[in-house]
Amino acid sequence: MARIANHKIDQKISNLESFENYNATIHAVRSGERYSIVHWNTVVLDYNIEKQEIVSLATGYISQTTSALIGRILRNLPRSSVLALIASTPSRYDQRRLSRMVGF
Repeated sequence: MARIANHKIDQKISNLESFENYNATIHAVRSGERYSIVHWNTVVLDYNIEKQEIVSLATGYISQTTSALIGRILRNLPRSSVLALIASTPSRYDQRRLSRMVGF
């Protein structure tokens, strides 16, 4: 698995490639039709590549660092997947929060 600097993870995410950052706090794994990103032992993203669908996203109580990472992840996934996630989120508060993370 490639070990990369934090400023290079955006390209790996947009290409759905496996990686690990230098201090091993962020791991991304592509396995079959699934792409998962783990930050400090928390699965922050589970993505179905075939359906281009966000299966799960950690949106509960998260640190500012994890929140910034989630924003970077969402900005590098297909826009249609992100819009579908926001539309299916029941809470208006969480919809606004996700929209701000993405920059919509």
